Amino acid sequence: MADEPTPLSPKRGGRSRFMPMVIVAALMIGEGIAIYYLANLLSPDPASATAAALDAAARENEIERNQGDLAEVDIADCRPTNKMSGKLITVKLHVSALVRRGDVERATRLVAEREGRLRDRINFVIRSIEIKHLNEPDLQTIKRLLKKEFDHVFDDATLVREVLITEFQQSGSGV
Repeated sequence: MADEPTPLSPKRGGRSRFMPMVIVAALMIGEGIAIYYLANLLSPDPASATAAALDAAARENEIERNQGDLAEVDIADCRPTNKMSGKLITVKLHVSALVRRGDVERATRLVAEREGRLRDRINFVIRSIEIKHLNEPDLQTIKRLLKKEFDHVFDDATLVREVLITEFQQSGSGV
């Protein structure tokens, strides 16, 4: 009977009962350290986010200062649908663009020449956008994506200064 281990003493010739808990604790600590470093690695740098916000504010101020130098050009009226949320949503929108006054004639000519491509790009953006962006109060994501598409269609990144969505109505089961 003296040879049998007591419940509190380690097993004969083996490890203690607490060894699995020590291993689990070490693994949890290692996992915590790994998650901490991955989170810091993947999170955006606050300085770059602040710089991006300041750049956006500077561009907005520049547009406001130059409002007298800008004119509106109608791009298109469209009624694309969106099924990204699993529900059919029809969007009726009117898109215009702000261009420099000196570029109004050229922009109007390009819009007339490339009307089909412009409508296609507007439909593409609305069809492929997530539902949360359709519900943004200022529609900034849609405007940004449309500007990028217009720059590509016009083959000129400086022609369109800002995209305006003057009408935006959603209808369907996802609204």
